[in-house]
Amino acid sequence: MNGKSIVFFGSTETPVLKREYAFAAKFDTIIDRLGIKEAVKKKDVAIKAHLGYKSNFSAVHPFLLGRLARTIKEAEGRPYVLDIPRQIQDAYLRGYAENVIGCPILPAAGIEDKYYVEKEVNYKGVKTLKMGGNVKDADILIDLTHVKGHNNSGFGGAMKNLALGCFTEDSRYAMHDTVNYDPYWSAERSTDAKELAKACPYGLIEFKKGRLTVDFGLCNQCMRCVQADRDGCLQINRENFESFFEAMAIATNLVLSEIGKENCFYINVALDMTEYCDCWGFTTGNILPDLGLLGSRDILAVDKATLDLLADKPIIRENVAKNSDINDDPDLHPFARIHGPYKDPYLQVMYGEKYSLGNPKYEIEDALPLPKIERKTTPKFPKALKIY
Repeated sequence: MNGKSIVFFGSTETPVLKREYAFAAKFDTIIDRLGIKEAVKKKDVAIKAHLGYKSNFSAVHPFLLGRLARTIKEAEGRPYVLDIPRQIQDAYLRGYAENVIGCPILPAAGIEDKYYVEKEVNYKGVKTLKMGGNVKDADILIDLTHVKGHNNSGFGGAMKNLALGCFTEDSRYAMHDTVNYDPYWSAERSTDAKELAKACPYGLIEFKKGRLTVDFGLCNQCMRCVQADRDGCLQINRENFESFFEAMAIATNLVLSEIGKENCFYINVALDMTEYCDCWGFTTGNILPDLGLLGSRDILAVDKATLDLLADKPIIRENVAKNSDINDDPDLHPFARIHGPYKDPYLQVMYGEKYSLGNPKYEIEDALPLPKIERKTTPKFPKALKIY
């Protein structure tokens, strides 16, 4: 296909109110067209999902997760669902239980987070990353992702689901901490550090024991602190934010290298897309209109296609937290308009290319072509009744 990866797309459009055009049918068709049934026979199949946390209920619905697991079992595969221990502990309260889904739910690195393989990376203070043993043990990996915003990376897609959800807690913290590796504040030049801490309307700057720190994970680069800086001692630099993107690409590369790219499948569920990640433990209003389902054998293609299809969608402004700024720069992706220009979600694709994770060039194919509806006459509706 001209060097392009295929992305199967099932939109939320409904041409006819029939079951064969409903969402579940599109999900089933994507599973078929990806070739999952043929690949899983007699294989151990890890489904990497995010099961939410506490009162979050906007992750991939247990119905879809169970439907995928049953399809794998019918094809003689041995499925199991993976997530981190914290999400699994109370997952049953959100409908994620073995008797509902139809397969075991396992912590990626075991219940005590101690079953892992350690890989050397040496990136910005991170010497090694510990990938879950239950990830390593899989013959086939299906990355089933709920698309949403993310405070560190702007957007949580297929790459983020593997980069963070397949590793131990200390590895996740280490990846997040890479944003602090490059210096951004000069103690020698600073005379106004206490005032700078007060300049952040979000309370993301602290000055304690002679040291100023910025919480880059929540910073949307409003630059109010830089404007208030009289000494030029504080820098809000792109490189600090991009460190997290590169760390994610490094971690994802470890997973794909272990399993083999040819044994990996990706399905993005772009529904109920909230401002923050499901791991925050609560569900808010969706910030973008529902898009649908995307499936591919290529991780960069599926994330790039998801971002491209969302790029021109209007932000549902009333559902964005009132203590957030929305950047009205039309050149920014909607996720970057909320989380900041230095958290442009396309950076995930860029760093994914750097580590040869896949091919971001893609072609969209309708997972389930919809029939055209032709109406040959003009409707003449009766006038509305004024009841009240």
